[in-house]
Amino acid sequence: MEAVFIIVAVFGSIFGGVMGIIHVSGRHKVQVLREKRLLAEAQRPLPLPAPAPADPNAAPVLALRLPEPQRSMALALLSQLADAPTSLDARSSYLLRQAQAEYLPETLRAYLELKDGARQQLNAQGLNPETLLTEQLELIRQGVEDALRLDHVAADRVLTQGRFLRERFRLPTTEETAPALSLEPLKV
Repeated sequence: MEAVFIIVAVFGSIFGGVMGIIHVSGRHKVQVLREKRLLAEAQRPLPLPAPAPADPNAAPVLALRLPEPQRSMALALLSQLADAPTSLDARSSYLLRQAQAEYLPETLRAYLELKDGARQQLNAQGLNPETLLTEQLELIRQGVEDALRLDHVAADRVLTQGRFLRERFRLPTTEETAPALSLEPLKV
């Protein structure tokens, strides 16, 4: 009996050890799987926040509601305003800001808010609303291009420098000329 007991103890210890190893190994695998899942969740890109609703009165939103070719003209004008250099003088910068914030949106809103009756009234006067819009967009574009082309500060500097140089190096007139100096020695 002792032999049976020894054999059972040997097999029990072998199988028990194997079972212990499997149990520990299984626990380790579960832990590894948990860590992999957490890592994958951490690496998953976060969903982007929902974009803020666009201001329905903003010029870009209004421009998209225009018919062609006025839509292209308005979008090109918006691009030109957005790409304007920041180093402009105060007058040009002010004009560009006003064109972007006020002049262009007001022009687009006025066109888009035309009702059928107003369109008929304009047509009866021989005025096409789309033609009027094109003319107004062209006026704004010309004003923006003029503002971008002009550098008032540089022009003012050139004028100021010219005034300075005229005063500094002005040739004396005949009334202002001093008596001519003689090279002969003075006689006393």
